[in-house]
Amino acid sequence: MLVCPHQLGMGGSQLSAVELAAAVRRHGHDVLVYAPDGILAQLVEDAGLERIRAVRSDRVSSDAVARLADVVKQRGIDLVHAFEWAPCVEAAFGAGLRRNTPVLMSVMSMEVPQFLPTHTPITVGTPALAAEEGRRRHSVHLLEPPVDMERNRSSDVVAARARWGVIPGELVISVVSMLTTELEKLQGVLAVIALADQLAEHYPVRLLIAGDGEGYRQARLRAERVNTHHQRTVVQILGYQEDPAQVYDAAHVVIGMGGSAIRGMAFGKPLIVQGAAGFWQVLTPSSARGFVQDGWFGDGGRGARDLKDALLLLLDSPTRRRQLGSFGRMLVEDRYGLDDAGRNLASIYEEVADRHVTRSAALPSLTRSAVEMMRFRHVMRAGNVVRRERWSRAGVQL
Repeated sequence: MLVCPHQLGMGGSQLSAVELAAAVRRHGHDVLVYAPDGILAQLVEDAGLERIRAVRSDRVSSDAVARLADVVKQRGIDLVHAFEWAPCVEAAFGAGLRRNTPVLMSVMSMEVPQFLPTHTPITVGTPALAAEEGRRRHSVHLLEPPVDMERNRSSDVVAARARWGVIPGELVISVVSMLTTELEKLQGVLAVIALADQLAEHYPVRLLIAGDGEGYRQARLRAERVNTHHQRTVVQILGYQEDPAQVYDAAHVVIGMGGSAIRGMAFGKPLIVQGAAGFWQVLTPSSARGFVQDGWFGDGGRGARDLKDALLLLLDSPTRRRQLGSFGRMLVEDRYGLDDAGRNLASIYEEVADRHVTRSAALPSLTRSAVEMMRFRHVMRAGNVVRRERWSRAGVQL
């Protein structure tokens, strides 16, 4: 098997790709990773997986397609598992069309790019997206974001808080997020900093923010202003953390979206889900069904008012924090465990490997895909804001 993450920078999709590759290997498959250099290359090495270095740019090119096809030929690959849009397209046109090698596409984002080939089997991360894609293509599988339940669990809260210099009695709010405008992540982080500034007048709050990106400097400057105003550390910008376990473990409350939200739940912490356009919501037994169905995200709300209401609901009640934290941990154990995901993926591999598509059957789908890709490039050049945001939600970097 050749597993192709779109990159090895920090992020939920590529982390899932590496962890799933290791899990599938435990089920008897030989797995290679084909990916460019990045921070998570060390995780690939630590997992004992061989990595073949890929060269990737922001555009799919004939050279990239040919390079992937050559790797498939030289290493005798039986199946290619591509994550996110660029590797999916390269695999479909390279391994699939040129080598007639079975290809499995995975999209862990909240929307599937319309230009992906419809004849190629795909996995998506939510039941709602699986149902939607099932109306467009024949082979759709549900593969929810996996969590390693042994690595992601509360172990020593006291030590975790001590690492960050948290004073006994402080209430810790933890955010693990890329500091990027994609999906309004940075805007959300800045909103949390602003609220921490406000709450610090009446609550002993400590906000921990782990992550990096183009908004790092802006977040750091905001934090410095808040800390200067209060003459104490209210906001800590921790930067990129190779293992953010102690950021999660130190928390009284976790704020996040997507895989970060799920990992926070795995630590038994109450969760506030961040979304776009002012969306903030506490995970409760009544709200969980919507998040499980549609993804750990949301769209539209009252912004700072909803965030403040959600935080006060949790900060004011240790009992509520404990109950909702336990509920979240049980939900992750029941639905998102890495071991179960590995077994599920191994069975999907077997099904995909047995399903060969002839070139004549694939050509209409690939032709449509090529045309849609050209339209996509036009959108990038034209700068249509609405459509650019839609591509962003589909995991397409613009």
